[in-house]
Amino acid sequence: MKANGILIASVAMLCTAGAVPAYAADLTYEWYAAANNGDLIPGTDKLFNSYNQPTVNDGGRVVFRARSRGGQGQPEHGIYVRDLDEFGPIVTVFRRLGPVPQPNNATYGPGKEPAHFNEFPSVPRIDAGSDTVATRGMSQPVWQNTVDDTRTGSAGVYADPQGVPTTAASMLGDVAGFEYFQVPIPEVPAGTGFDQFPGSPAVTERNTIVFKGNFAVGGVGKTGVFYRNVVASGGVAPIELIASSYTQIPGATGAFGSTAPPSAAGKYVVFVGYDNEAKPTAGGIYRARLGNKPIKLETIVKIGDPVPGEVKGEEFKFKVFGEAVSLSSNGRHVLFWGAWGSETYDVEVTCPNEGNAAVRAFCIERSDDGLGTSIKAVPVHQGFFVRDMQLRKTAVIAKTGGDFKDFVYWNFSGRAPGIGGGEEGSDDIEEPARWRTATFGAVSAHGVPSMSAFKARSGDGSDGIFLRKVLPTKAGEVMPLLWTGMPGVTVDPETPDGAVITSLGIERDGFRGQWLAVSLGMAAEGGSEEDTGWAGIYAARFFDEELIAP
Repeated sequence: MKANGILIASVAMLCTAGAVPAYAADLTYEWYAAANNGDLIPGTDKLFNSYNQPTVNDGGRVVFRARSRGGQGQPEHGIYVRDLDEFGPIVTVFRRLGPVPQPNNATYGPGKEPAHFNEFPSVPRIDAGSDTVATRGMSQPVWQNTVDDTRTGSAGVYADPQGVPTTAASMLGDVAGFEYFQVPIPEVPAGTGFDQFPGSPAVTERNTIVFKGNFAVGGVGKTGVFYRNVVASGGVAPIELIASSYTQIPGATGAFGSTAPPSAAGKYVVFVGYDNEAKPTAGGIYRARLGNKPIKLETIVKIGDPVPGEVKGEEFKFKVFGEAVSLSSNGRHVLFWGAWGSETYDVEVTCPNEGNAAVRAFCIERSDDGLGTSIKAVPVHQGFFVRDMQLRKTAVIAKTGGDFKDFVYWNFSGRAPGIGGGEEGSDDIEEPARWRTATFGAVSAHGVPSMSAFKARSGDGSDGIFLRKVLPTKAGEVMPLLWTGMPGVTVDPETPDGAVITSLGIERDGFRGQWLAVSLGMAAEGGSEEDTGWAGIYAARFFDEELIAP
């Protein structure tokens, strides 16, 4: 393990005036490299080349999805972990072309090989208090009907409790013998299986996996949030319901028309749900305690609630919330992104110049100018907030205006028409390709004071990752940690000479205990990360006891 040995007491002198806010106090931390472009993928002669946002547990164990450039044979794709606290090696959890855990009786090829993974379309996540990893996986059909040789089951949720590869959820709920995988809703016909598991599954309490699942009843698509203890009852405990398209929205007259992939910590799960995903009029962010039957939903914040720190009036009530990678919870605190008001401004988005060729071509075809550029509307009024569920208080972390212009980031991804697979590494591999938005933030997995981290765009157009401490009655000053244009050697001494940070990422489970994990891309000025640069997965270990004390 490469411990960078870069201790930083303060980097305020690196800030460019007007680009990022100045430090309010010194922070002491050290950067570690979990993986970079100089590392070989375990068991291969291929180097890591590209990465998605990592997650980390309280003990400094980092999990991430990564790929190689190629070389001889097909590129390597997989889910990997590294224990930074124990200086351990990079270890493969699941890999493309590796066998899918049981149930898996299908065989392929002359060698009668078991069904293997094709892709891991979502960011993997790790339990805060254990080493258990959860990921979504796409594969060859895993179950072969011995009567007519038909095959089924090409998607699932997978985990590794106690290091044992395990199927947490599968499409096999409609197959005899696998009733514990079926949709557990009274209004749904018995034996109904799931169609897909969008987004990233969460893991908590070592053995409990929480996920979003889609299914159909009478040809009509439905959705919900579910959980399952993967070791209980000898490994055949059934999937349990949290909320679904048959669940009434608290305080509203209708049911959930959409749900988003959840977050989980301890015995609590949080998720976003709306009546109508495209034009929500009811819904919000909800919390449920696992194990309670029936599950009772507790409202954290909902559409129409007043925005903290704003004046009264309809223009200052929440209209929409971040649905996925910015909804972060440590059990007591919930970090969320929200927008309000009717004002918008236009941003220019450009089709990717890397990745799946068919997806890139489709993006250009659909662009406003036919050359790859489109204009999108973004809320003027938006921000990050932390809700303290114990004190029943909501603190403002950051809002647009002043230092910050935007928290919303755009990505064109999904499946191009006529193409069997989506963009490599896409979180929406089974969804039609389109422009999608995301906001990025994480709340640390300790109590008070709690630290929050978020990604934002400053007024000069630079992107950064920022920190803020949340006290019971107030929030501390915003502190920049990383930003585009910063020399790469600040984090990784192996970065090529002259390379600066050009991209950065953070995930909702990326800040726990002393550890904040990020993905970074670097390149020389005027060059691309693909051709002239460097990239990797890194973690900052904080040593300020005031910031990490439980």
